[in-house]
Amino acid sequence: IVYHFRHMKILMAESTNYRGPTRVGSHAYAAAFRRRGDDVMWVGTPLYPHSFLGRRSEELQRRIDVWKRGSVVSQDGVREYYPLTLLPVVDRPVFRSSFAVANTLRTTVPPIKGVISRHGYRNPDLLWLSQSRISAGLERMVRARRTACRLSDDWAHFPNVPRALLRAERNMIDRADAVFVTSRRLLDQVTRHRRDAVYLPNGVDSIFFGRHDTEPEVLRPYPRPRIVFVGTLGEWVDPGRVRAVARRNPGASVILVGPGRIPDAPDRNVHSVGSQPFELIPGILRHCDVAIIPFVKNVLTDAVSPVKLFEYLATGIPVVATRLDEIEATASPAVLATSVEDFADAVAEFLSGKLHWSREDAVAFARQHTWETRFKKVIETLA
Repeated sequence: IVYHFRHMKILMAESTNYRGPTRVGSHAYAAAFRRRGDDVMWVGTPLYPHSFLGRRSEELQRRIDVWKRGSVVSQDGVREYYPLTLLPVVDRPVFRSSFAVANTLRTTVPPIKGVISRHGYRNPDLLWLSQSRISAGLERMVRARRTACRLSDDWAHFPNVPRALLRAERNMIDRADAVFVTSRRLLDQVTRHRRDAVYLPNGVDSIFFGRHDTEPEVLRPYPRPRIVFVGTLGEWVDPGRVRAVARRNPGASVILVGPGRIPDAPDRNVHSVGSQPFELIPGILRHCDVAIIPFVKNVLTDAVSPVKLFEYLATGIPVVATRLDEIEATASPAVLATSVEDFADAVAEFLSGKLHWSREDAVAFARQHTWETRFKKVIETLA
């Protein structure tokens, strides 16, 4: 088929909520396909029977509501659905098996095959797979004209990822018509058996290049100077670096924006404000003074292309990051630090004016790494 001239049906298997607090590359590509005129259906984080027990987060309740309605169409035109499976793929006996990986979508209520068929995605033009626990199941359920997969993490080093999922990932890579990877380390791994894999790092949404003059309300309780981190507070975030930054800069407000928390009772000037709407993030960055990527350095984080690096730079804010392989290879204007002490010192030197920073250079760098640029590469690869 002549891919880029044809209106297509695109079915995506994803591991997140399309309208949830966390935005990843697949969100950008779903929106880009839709703007191009394609029909897109996003099948995201599955529900389990225990999802209906106890207190529910706003994000979980929304997924349940979408399931009850049989799918919804978001404001940008992407259809989203979250299946309820009786056979979840989790790292426990029976549920970690290859049988569970292959059949997790065959035990859904109602049958997901009917949901997909009703909306015309049983034979999609493109099946877009991610590192999702439902990708293998969805691939078995539909007959796609073409299949693409996108790898953004080194799953082998994630906790609680069953070996059966790693085997399914390898099979997915072998069968796909196109394979995209977001880091050089992943590229080195994948090209051992897929020499045509395409290096496609993360990018930045155009919203981050705006002025955003109005200070978001969420920041007002916290005096400047402000040091900010935006992202999920998972095991990849180094609490030691966060504490060192707070203690080295006691007069600054250290603001953590995103789900999760930092363990071990952080210092008084560290403030977690939780998840914030995506549309507010550029304004939050614009009204802070230094942005940080305080990651632990290990095999997992060295394989990551942090979206936040490009988002930070697009707003012009000074950036201090852990010296990770992918960030270093990107050759961005961000200041990279190996030790905890050097990390905290770099932040302090930005706040004191001892370190020079060119806002113009930062923004210019980010403009080379937009999602629009990345999407052109996707289309060229699939053409």
